[in-house]
Amino acid sequence: MTTTQPRRREAARRAVAVLAAGAAIAAAAAVPAPARAEPAPAGCADRAATLRALERMTGTHGLTGAAVRVDDPACGTWKAASGVADRRTGRPMSADLRVRIASVTKTFTAVTVLQLAREGRISLDAPVERYLPGLLDRGGYDGRKITVRSLLRHTSGLPDYMDTFPNSDGYRFRHFEPGELIDRALALPHPDPGWHYATTNYIIAGLIAEKASGHSLEDEVRRRIIRPLRLRDTYWPGDRTRIRGPHARGYLREERDGTVRWDDFTEMNTTVAWAGGALVSSPRDLNAFFGALMGGRLLPPAMLAQMKQTVPADPDRVWDGAAYGLGLIGTPLRCGGTWWGHAGGLESYITVSGVGPSGRRVTIDFNENPSAEEAFNDQMKLVETAFCDGAAAPGTAPTAALAAAPASATFGTGGLARFYDQRLKWKECTLNDGDEVGRELDEAGAACADVTVPLDYRRPEGRTITVAISRLKASDRAHRIGTMILNGGGPGPALDMPPYMRSVMGKAGPRYDLVGMDPRSLGRSAAVDCRGPSGTWIKSAGESRRSFDRSAAFAKDLADRCARTNAGVLPHISTRNIARDMDIVRGALGERKVSYNGASYGTYLGSVYATMFPGRLDRVVLDSSVDPTRFGPRLLAGTEGANDRALGAWAEWAAERDATYGLGGTRAEVLGTVRGLVAAAARTPLAVGRWRVDDTTLPLVLFDHLDTDEDQARAVLAESVRVFAKAAAGEGVQPTKELDEELTFLLTGAESVYGSGQTAIICGDADTPRDPESYWSDIERNRAASPLFAPLTRNVNPCAFWPVRPAERPTEVGGRLPALMVAATGDTRTTYPANQALHGLLRGSRMVTLDADVHAPYQRGYPNTCVSETVNGYLLTGRLPKRDFTCA
Repeated sequence: MTTTQPRRREAARRAVAVLAAGAAIAAAAAVPAPARAEPAPAGCADRAATLRALERMTGTHGLTGAAVRVDDPACGTWKAASGVADRRTGRPMSADLRVRIASVTKTFTAVTVLQLAREGRISLDAPVERYLPGLLDRGGYDGRKITVRSLLRHTSGLPDYMDTFPNSDGYRFRHFEPGELIDRALALPHPDPGWHYATTNYIIAGLIAEKASGHSLEDEVRRRIIRPLRLRDTYWPGDRTRIRGPHARGYLREERDGTVRWDDFTEMNTTVAWAGGALVSSPRDLNAFFGALMGGRLLPPAMLAQMKQTVPADPDRVWDGAAYGLGLIGTPLRCGGTWWGHAGGLESYITVSGVGPSGRRVTIDFNENPSAEEAFNDQMKLVETAFCDGAAAPGTAPTAALAAAPASATFGTGGLARFYDQRLKWKECTLNDGDEVGRELDEAGAACADVTVPLDYRRPEGRTITVAISRLKASDRAHRIGTMILNGGGPGPALDMPPYMRSVMGKAGPRYDLVGMDPRSLGRSAAVDCRGPSGTWIKSAGESRRSFDRSAAFAKDLADRCARTNAGVLPHISTRNIARDMDIVRGALGERKVSYNGASYGTYLGSVYATMFPGRLDRVVLDSSVDPTRFGPRLLAGTEGANDRALGAWAEWAAERDATYGLGGTRAEVLGTVRGLVAAAARTPLAVGRWRVDDTTLPLVLFDHLDTDEDQARAVLAESVRVFAKAAAGEGVQPTKELDEELTFLLTGAESVYGSGQTAIICGDADTPRDPESYWSDIERNRAASPLFAPLTRNVNPCAFWPVRPAERPTEVGGRLPALMVAATGDTRTTYPANQALHGLLRGSRMVTLDADVHAPYQRGYPNTCVSETVNGYLLTGRLPKRDFTCA
């Protein structure tokens, strides 16, 4: 026996020994029958993708048989099968046959316990000792510390007695009493702390149900579930080894002397699994059961909500992305939402059953347990396809709309499968002669493609847009690790990143397909251009109320321009939708998982993606992280101290070079020069060539150059300040090349598309106060502490005047994400406390701290060998550091 549920790493343990009662069948004895399916009801999408995935299981992987039944509130029942139910006779597989459902039994047991809890006969938070005194009082276990809830959730810390059986010889035709199974478990070593799947938990839960009810568990399940729901195929077999009624026979595959053979493993005594895996049932009954459960027929809403309170499950024991509740597994779908159900695998049978977000019920049966990793992965793809194929869009139907819903219930029919399954057309990246980004990508050997995504994920059948991606394939194909999606922050375009990041990643770079993606509203991805007068949405409030009013007028003007030019798309621009786009990119690339490398805003996008689509990321680097609880229009508020310190460090650097720049011989003198320049710009804008720089712009020039302590950046700032000093003294002066480029960005609409798209994302993510006076009051409260930067970081912004409110609440980032985080103590953009905040939310993450004043040190290529070698070593091996540490 493998286990009472499917798990990949146990493939090597699967019993393959021929037993006396098992008939061995040669490979040539049965040829898998082609897939057979009922036609989809009129007006409903066909299930072509599901049918192809089903045929792959019996064709490509050679499994004996597979069957699926779908009960949809809008489209009724659809059934399909492939392969055979009996290899000896060639009888076709069918979705109407009985099978052993193994661990799906756990949900029946859990419902029974929860019903008893609702009746006041069991307390979920009571210790086992209350109901079964002395049962768990040996081997270092203590029944006073293990609750009923922890049994149902597999957090009791008990081992799995199934680990005591090296193969099926020890249990196949034996009767077991629950006490003997518990004794076997308590003789095992203690498992690691945390979630640990163990059928032992459900054996004990079954005994508690019997003690509380005064009846056998079998009778309680029959009385509470089987009879009320009229489950005609569901029963407890007890000691009977044969399955009664029409059923699929179960097989174990074995290779002997180069010949593949199948051992008939249908007959067995399932008392070894009892409350955790003994039931027999059918797809019809299971769809009825899970539909009734999720529809509130078996449990009241409050109790069902407790059942759905989950903890992350070990993907090696279940599957990627799964979270375990009280006998219920929740798994996110690529098409949005979560399916709730359970799965079970008992030697030669596998069953997966549950309900999707639109109320669609799905049960899939196999009468052969896939042992290969690829077959297991395709098995789970089949499950997801069955839920998503032609499914309603996320949010178009209530989660509680059930399989038991009346036929008149209406739901959307436009699903996301067509987006995930699209075939990408790769092309050259260069658009025209002036396209430097495209030319550099082409010269590096990259290719580009446009990925079609819904504008509105609530209505995927409606208008679509395209998201532009570039891909630089791994040059070391023999050692390719996978695909990595890149984001450099901003929010800004990322199409250009792959060539540069390959050099930053050292030896790891050639082993990844590197993908740059322009987020929606930016670059080549349905760019939003409000035709504003600047490339940024940020202005300082300057030195006076008059300057504040000018900056507020600037903010309102940009918002009004966006309302006039892009009203139809603004409601759909947000990080959550960018994360959805990113998952479609993953699917369109044909990847089950992708790695991710994000800096600054890219860390927020990455953490939102990981929360919305758990289990779909492999290796993750988060470089200078945003505090996700603070992301939005006021993200910069609170960074004044870090910027003041960085400006002071720069002033000290400039003072040491007074002979070159002439800004002052001490730190205080240089800072005095800067303050004097801002005051002068407030009186009369500084004339620098064709530019006029006032007190709403000059602080932004200073701010822009405080994101690193490298000499080159400090020199650029010193040169700019020297130009401003000459202008303040009345000299006719021209800007340096760098300053001219920056002022072009800040004071013209040449890069309006950048500022427009960035503003749309930030305003679409989180709401902000709408009264400009609240910003002025905040500035005045903080001006004394930071006279230069508080008017900038706390100023009014276009989101205060934005024409639409955010369509969704911000994502509550959290959960398990074993990411490698890089943080700098003197970061002026995402301050060190912000990095610590995200680190605390992501269980399993490790943080490398750099003692430096720099933002995004890894992606920037900051000269620190400790950081680069740590990150690139992780990307090569996948092994995180054992603990957090600091690089000097």
